Amino acid sequence: MKKAFTLIELIFVLVIIGVLAAVAIPKFGGLIANSKVSAELATASTIQSALDDVHSDWIISEGSFSWGNDKNESDINSQGYPKKLGNCPPAFDWILKSSSIVNAKWTCVDNGDGTFKYEGPASQADSGVNSIKEGKPDKSKHWDYNSSDGSFSLVSDS
Repeated sequence: MKKAFTLIELIFVLVIIGVLAAVAIPKFGGLIANSKVSAELATASTIQSALDDVHSDWIISEGSFSWGNDKNESDINSQGYPKKLGNCPPAFDWILKSSSIVNAKWTCVDNGDGTFKYEGPASQADSGVNSIKEGKPDKSKHWDYNSSDGSFSLVSDS
């Protein structure tokens, strides 16, 4: 009567586990990068929605206008979009109701010419992700806000 595994059976099981690990580990390697990209795209979508909301309120108001976070008509340009998204830093305190969590993960640089460069978890030069796909944020891209048309868009650094 057999009471234990033979050496061959143990080696066979270890080989199977090794093959499974070799296939599975690369699949998990991209999880952090994918989560950074997804979080950044979701935040960018929220920012664009907030911009559209401010613009819609401006159109409807036909005169006296005030919007969230203690901002008023003087903070809006002639097209009805915010002149900037925040005090830089923090990046989005003008347009997001609760921006502290987002601002902890996003950086903002004032270019000095009325434009701002925004980097999120995936697009930061020091901790972002390597190139994934076209149209997705990575280390070689950043976000720009264009106050003339209210667009918050991903652009290449080069």
